[in-house]
Amino acid sequence: MSQLHIFIDGSWLYKVVAPERVLAAKTENPTQAFRLDFQKLDRALLKHVQKHDAKCTATGDRFLSTSVFSIPADLDKWPDEDDTILPAQIERAQRGIFARNRFVKTATDVGYSEEAVYRPMLRPWILEKLTAGQYQEKQVDATVVALLVRSAIVNPNDYHCVITGDADILPAIKVAYPKYSQNVLIATTHPDELRAEHRQTSFSFSSFEFRIPALYLQDEVINILQGSNMYECAHCHKIFTRPKAIPKSVRPCCIVCHAQRT
Repeated sequence: MSQLHIFIDGSWLYKVVAPERVLAAKTENPTQAFRLDFQKLDRALLKHVQKHDAKCTATGDRFLSTSVFSIPADLDKWPDEDDTILPAQIERAQRGIFARNRFVKTATDVGYSEEAVYRPMLRPWILEKLTAGQYQEKQVDATVVALLVRSAIVNPNDYHCVITGDADILPAIKVAYPKYSQNVLIATTHPDELRAEHRQTSFSFSSFEFRIPALYLQDEVINILQGSNMYECAHCHKIFTRPKAIPKSVRPCCIVCHAQRT
């Protein structure tokens, strides 16, 4: 028997589940963040591996690597001390930190390790770069590679999945673990549905050989969305969930299609 170890580039995945991105676009509420269920994600990945090796029966180590800023005690005073810092920037940064903390908590609540979650202190120069959209996280990619390679070497008979859209991770894995093609797999977003500027990154995955093919998250939306009653709209094929089950005699219909038909 073997296990499946999972390593998530959390900074990339956090962006993917944002409103109006590829996963949200598959649901009836594309302007809302995609509510990812990490336990369901684990099951979808395990099922995918079992199509190629039925002896892989359980998940093993699970890591989500990302960076979440810690809020300094004097943050509210920054606009008073520096007139280039606006209160709106502070509020936007706080909302972003809160949202990312909530995202991390949904993973750690179901057993993902917090070992690879970095919490640097927010600084004025970082706030400036965040506002300009120029801040770059450096530790996350290296951490994902290090954790996966360590796991692959220690557990050579297991499977190791990296969830990422950054093709730069794969050359590092290939160098550090040449046998990657046998028991390493990726979960990502399909290049056909990415914005043009991101397609080259995802298509570059094709230059790497994997015994187990990639799992594309768009294909698993109905399996990884939070909720107990999951449906695909019979008209537009968008995915949605309801608190109560829809009678089997009724064709599932999302909010938009229902409004158009009434």
